[in-house]
Amino acid sequence: MLNPQRTPTTLAVWVGGVLAAAAATAAAALARPFAPKRRPKVASQPLSVYESDAAGVPVVSPFHLDTQPMRALVLFNFERDPDSVYKGLEPQAFDDDVHGRGLLVIGWRVDGRVDVFHDPHLRLDPATYSIAGDGLHRMEARDLTGGRVELGPAGALVDLGFTDLDDRPIRLVVRETDARPRRPFGLLAPMGSAATDPPALPLVYAKDFYFVRRSGSDIGIEIDGRKHRSDTLPLLLDGTWMHFVRYSATPFVALWNHSGHDTADVLPSTGDTAEAGGARYELRANGPFREIQRMSRDEGGQQVAVEFTPAFPQLLALRAGTKVDGSFRVSTEPPAGVVTGTWHVVRQGQRVEIEIVPSGGWTPGDAQPMARLLFRVIAVFRSWPTTYRWRGTVELPVPGEDLTGPIPLTSRWERVG
Repeated sequence: MLNPQRTPTTLAVWVGGVLAAAAATAAAALARPFAPKRRPKVASQPLSVYESDAAGVPVVSPFHLDTQPMRALVLFNFERDPDSVYKGLEPQAFDDDVHGRGLLVIGWRVDGRVDVFHDPHLRLDPATYSIAGDGLHRMEARDLTGGRVELGPAGALVDLGFTDLDDRPIRLVVRETDARPRRPFGLLAPMGSAATDPPALPLVYAKDFYFVRRSGSDIGIEIDGRKHRSDTLPLLLDGTWMHFVRYSATPFVALWNHSGHDTADVLPSTGDTAEAGGARYELRANGPFREIQRMSRDEGGQQVAVEFTPAFPQLLALRAGTKVDGSFRVSTEPPAGVVTGTWHVVRQGQRVEIEIVPSGGWTPGDAQPMARLLFRVIAVFRSWPTTYRWRGTVELPVPGEDLTGPIPLTSRWERVG
């Protein structure tokens, strides 16, 4: 599910006058390469923030990392030649233990919402698609077993058909035959840039991302008997012109701090590592206390990690009235840039208030010059995380209560700025 748009819900920000102007500024932009974010030097909290007699209490994590495996995705934009209902279509392919094996297609509607058409045997959570644009309109099963979504060194091969909510036939076709070498790159898709009430911070990493070349390619977008022209990218990439049809053979979706979690995870207060909620924690010893230095989660040979500087405090041991803050860094392996920001913690009695702000936005990693130009000129790529803020409240047990049971957590993301 990839929606790198601003305010309509497609990638229209890439096209039109914005990218035409980008071509004119290429030389200046490329002369100012991105400065890579340095890996932070992790430090500990001052021991003065803790109650001296609180050593040995469990470590409480208010954070969660959820991941969604996906085999491939392809995105068709036809906003310059839209249908009465849709202006973009997004086939996705799955082959994993979570979803099963099969295809789905997201229909990006002109009203800002999305429809989801899927193979009946796929196991899907409708809440997942509430993150996209203005939310989910309808989810309907369709027989897509004869469809093909195949991505390889020679490019994309897509051929599938289905009917929409009004029983109108839709067919999508891509056949690439240009065998010249490709230089795909990785990016964090700004799919969260149009969400109005996000349930999580959507970290959609598109590895091996590339566009369909205009030369040597057949593209078909047909809805109810009418053929639609795909949008085009008005910049050369690898020396050739591109359709605004793009794909990733190794997408990786992570959701940080989904509001559906209503309890904080409890970790042991001994040892340097722990596991909870599918995430692995690296803990840092600080005298008799343990602090969260890093949390990570693996999915399909890829990893997303969140590092805290200084290490996130041991909440149960904090003194009443204590305020602490620091910074965080979200990265992936293989690398696809970093998201940075700040965190703040205040303890009042048995209540801890936490705030997360991705104020540093996204900084790309290594990419070819024209991709770096896109990231620099199209500000939404880098800035969309800065419009998010997470607030969580942890209700700590009172002295004498069980410290190993569920600890209530209420939280929500909001759009700011």
